[in-house]
Amino acid sequence: MKLLNEDLLKEYGFVENVEKTNAHVKIMTREKIDIAIKNDGIYYTNMGFDYPLRDIAALRKLYKEVRSEELKPI
Repeated sequence: MKLLNEDLLKEYGFVENVEKTNAHVKIMTREKIDIAIKNDGIYYTNMGFDYPLRDIAALRKLYKEVRSEELKPI
């Protein structure tokens, strides 16, 4: 499995959300799903909790649970 990085998120249609991005966290968004890129890793944030995402399999599983559809590259 591929480890997550910003380029891989862009490949899957995530774009930077400049309104939520700050000096410490870069937020990538696709269809109301926000992924936070921090210095120590990549996270899905929900209700104030950060859930680490290590690879594309974890992102696909999360996307399927939240959106009820498969995550496919654009």
